[in-house]
Amino acid sequence: MSRSKASHGARSVPHKGPYVASMAFAFLHYLSIVAGATLGYILIRTGEPDVANWLILSMCAIALTWLLNYASRRTARCPLCTGTPLLDNRAAKHRKAVRLKPLNYGVTAQLSLLIIQRFRCMYCGTPFDLHREPNRMNGEQDGEF
Repeated sequence: MSRSKASHGARSVPHKGPYVASMAFAFLHYLSIVAGATLGYILIRTGEPDVANWLILSMCAIALTWLLNYASRRTARCPLCTGTPLLDNRAAKHRKAVRLKPLNYGVTAQLSLLIIQRFRCMYCGTPFDLHREPNRMNGEQDGEF
């Protein structure tokens, strides 16, 4: 079985739960931002008070999903260096770290995780793939030892 060129060398993530939660909260957060921008545009164009109520509700949703997204990004740890690859801080970045300007390294990793389910840790430079299964060690296959 051959690997595709994009996932060549990418490691598996043993505990995918925090990454999947971060992807879900990021999706909800970006969706609430789009809803807020749309409702803001509609409010400017029409000026109806019902739209203002929905806009306030969407602003509350943006704040809530940001808080949940931040908490889930803090729990997602790199299996190798135990850094937080989805949350940027002032620590030194690896030379292979990926960043899409004007975004920071953490948001870039989170968008990459959300779109293609792969990311590169900004601290150790290791690529990870959520779809890749962990390798079996010592020749173990289907319960045989």
